Amino acid sequence: MPVSIEIQGEKEKMKDLIAPAKLSYPTRLQVEVTTRCNMRCAMCVKSAAGSDIVEDNLNFEMFRKLGPALEHCEALVLNGIGEPLLNPELAEMAAFARKRMPDNGWIGFQTNGLLFTEEVAERLVCAGVDTFCISVDSLEAGGSGGELHGQTSVERLARTFALLRGAGEKCGRKINLGVEFVLMAETAAQLPAVIDWAAGQGAGFVIGSHVLAHDKSIQGQSLFNPNTRKATAIFDKWQSRAKESGLDLHDYYKIVWKFLKTEPEKILAGLVKRMLTEAKEQGIWVHFRSLLDWDKRGRSGDGNAISDIFQRAEILAVELGVELRLPPLMALDDLHCRFVEGGAAFVTSQGDVSPCQFLWHGYTCYLDGSEKQVKSRLFGNLAENDFAEIWRSASYADFRSAVLEYDYPYCSNCPLVPCDDIRGSSYDFEADCHGAVVPCGHCPWAMGGLQCLL
Repeated sequence: MPVSIEIQGEKEKMKDLIAPAKLSYPTRLQVEVTTRCNMRCAMCVKSAAGSDIVEDNLNFEMFRKLGPALEHCEALVLNGIGEPLLNPELAEMAAFARKRMPDNGWIGFQTNGLLFTEEVAERLVCAGVDTFCISVDSLEAGGSGGELHGQTSVERLARTFALLRGAGEKCGRKINLGVEFVLMAETAAQLPAVIDWAAGQGAGFVIGSHVLAHDKSIQGQSLFNPNTRKATAIFDKWQSRAKESGLDLHDYYKIVWKFLKTEPEKILAGLVKRMLTEAKEQGIWVHFRSLLDWDKRGRSGDGNAISDIFQRAEILAVELGVELRLPPLMALDDLHCRFVEGGAAFVTSQGDVSPCQFLWHGYTCYLDGSEKQVKSRLFGNLAENDFAEIWRSASYADFRSAVLEYDYPYCSNCPLVPCDDIRGSSYDFEADCHGAVVPCGHCPWAMGGLQCLL
């Protein structure tokens, strides 16, 4: 291929990649109608230290300011941190949006489902809400003190599904019912049973997501391997070579600082050096200690057990006709922002406009064994500026373009993680080690670990 044609092809590819950053309006919106909730779950961001999330409802007048944007909106999600059914104007918002959105656009929200009544269900369905995602994390009593969605409330959730099915029939609307399941070490084995139960309630989809630890005690519940497949493949290759010589890469940190090494120890150190050199030459981020830790977990059988659960879940979903969206068990080889790539925007309960779920609130979480302070990234407020002006502002457009260039490090696969650039406890994020000004290199959504309705 001539060089000029190859360069032109790369330019066209980049043009397609950054196209969502240049949209006149977002094609997807997530609007946080409330931050209030009728549950208190330890895994919730509201329980996190350093959270700046205030108890608040978005009022209808503020929501009306999204009218012009809704005319271009293909998907509208009416929830954020709280329980959307606690906003008394939810049905009015849905009706307002339904009149303005394209005919093929859908409106939905995620809910714990406990506040549904026949009247509430009918009002929302008749107003135009067509997608309901019910949180179900467990079908068994016990576990985390009864705070997981489901457990002793399974019968109540079954009634919720019945109410929504009935509302669809009464309003003459086709509705899409589904379940979100948060994957945790103590509940993951229940995934196939939850799929079977959900299908029996009329659910057409199940979304699985790994847990984001907002408390140190939750870290051990995460099943998401932050190492990429490419990094793991390189590790496996050099571990095999080590074993051929009667060595084990797991012994590296026992001998690396020794001044006088035996001949086998020199060979082992050389193997690790060659492994890291190969990864660097191929542009693959490698966190060697993390690879060792996750390889050890695999040896214990944990990894195989989770893979078997996923496989059984996928087979069952096909048999039951349920659309199953599971996250990868291992980090994606390349970071991808589904929010910015999909042309999404997020509005908080106070009217602030943000680019994604990772950055629309301030809070602490635990990633890569360390506490991380996330600061919100906001580009304007609906009480002060027109939404179109906020969306099209140079600062917001430049942010979206920078995200889609993906010119930032893959932090969880860096041997220096967690560094001060991303920890956020010493100072506010300004730039990372690549000089990128978007704090996206340490985003669990971009790695593939977290999923949501939008």
